Amino acid sequence: MKKYSLNQILFFFLFIGVLSLILPHRAASIPSKNVKNVLSSSQFSYYGGVAAGNSDGSSILTINTADFPSRTSNNLFVGDTIAVGVGGKQSFYTVRDIGATNQILINPVLTADTAAAGGSIIATRSAIHTISFEPQSSAVGGAWQVLIKAPSGSIEHASDGIPDQGGFDSYHLNPAAVTCPWGANATVGTTTPGGEPGVPDGNYYHVISCNMGAGGTNPVGTGETGTIIIGNASNMLINPSSTHTDANLEGHANVFNFILRRIDASNNIIEETPGKIAVVEAVRVTATIDPTLSFYIDNVGVTDVGSTACGVGTSLSNGAALTTGDRVVFGSLELGVHNQLAQRLSCVTNAPGGYVVTAYEAGVMKNINTETTIPDTTCNGANCTATTAAAWDGVSSTMSEFGYTVTSLGATTAFSAPNFKPFGIGFANAQPIMTNTKTPLTTESANVCYRITATTTQEAGDYEAKVIYTATATF
Repeated sequence: MKKYSLNQILFFFLFIGVLSLILPHRAASIPSKNVKNVLSSSQFSYYGGVAAGNSDGSSILTINTADFPSRTSNNLFVGDTIAVGVGGKQSFYTVRDIGATNQILINPVLTADTAAAGGSIIATRSAIHTISFEPQSSAVGGAWQVLIKAPSGSIEHASDGIPDQGGFDSYHLNPAAVTCPWGANATVGTTTPGGEPGVPDGNYYHVISCNMGAGGTNPVGTGETGTIIIGNASNMLINPSSTHTDANLEGHANVFNFILRRIDASNNIIEETPGKIAVVEAVRVTATIDPTLSFYIDNVGVTDVGSTACGVGTSLSNGAALTTGDRVVFGSLELGVHNQLAQRLSCVTNAPGGYVVTAYEAGVMKNINTETTIPDTTCNGANCTATTAAAWDGVSSTMSEFGYTVTSLGATTAFSAPNFKPFGIGFANAQPIMTNTKTPLTTESANVCYRITATTTQEAGDYEAKVIYTATATF
């Protein structure tokens, strides 16, 4: 059996004593229970680049697919705000559409600075971290701390507002944005490699501390949950950007560490629990609803003789019962009075810009055998035109007339009774009947009332006019 001298034994214990002074003292720690870190958004930030070939004045931005962390248009969404450019020459744009995997449509257009190859394309995604846990130990003073992975190294900066790949960026985070339990006060800092007890060398962490203060403590064994909320609506940690160099790996999460721990007033760790945070691309779900436009003309509500379907003073004449969706049959006109019949127009669309229904006549109403006309109305003495409606309450003894008015059944009409006007002749003179500048909530309708007056000297015979309605949706 080998024997040791007294000097060797003394040297061994002296060496152990020196080590205890050099190395950080760490008390035995236990883990907390039910530790969770719930993120308000686990979406990657976007950090792409401007490809060669973009041009000043273009609204299409082509993405560099090789040299930046984000290499496709995936993880961008319509309505996103992106910063494009180099350094202090970055400008903000709104994503209007996602085209191919390497192109997006933006507003406003690119400038010479933002179109230059090599510039960055950045869309930050931030998250509130809500850490909940059940303490298993207590101490007077000290702090509860959450350590969240920060980027390591000299290329990425832990607090510059630009998404990193190695961890979360704390540019927008401040102590006022941290909510602590048990009356503790918050501070925010970043570690250096080996600069914190329990942090592996070569790793950086944001250290969010809830300092208990002198005499401060927490409950133990009561089942009470402690909650540390890191961030608020305007101040949060910025999520990392993807490190996927292969597009096939999109949809695979990057996982980052966090640590919850309790330190006492002497900076000894008495409770510690490691955890993981997964960050991944958001899923863009797309669908297409085909544009729709429905327009029809019918006789609903306009077939009763004497009805005021077109407003007060516009009672329907004999022949109302013969009205259909494509025929208005006045039959034998009463001379020297208003002869009136009507149709109902109905329109609905899913177009975001709504619709407009216009009307015009192919030509003046004519005798089908002799081409003698019934002139378009001028209302009360030449005071209405195809574009301007006016009152028409008299009957001329010298000129027969043809015109129309409109009454709303829920639609917005261009004018209404008791005003009338003539139809414009030809497509170029078509005039609006009913409109909606937004997507209607339901089918909208209006009645169109046709009016004819005939003098006692109007040539006998059958007369005819052709009225054309056009419904147009704005997409």
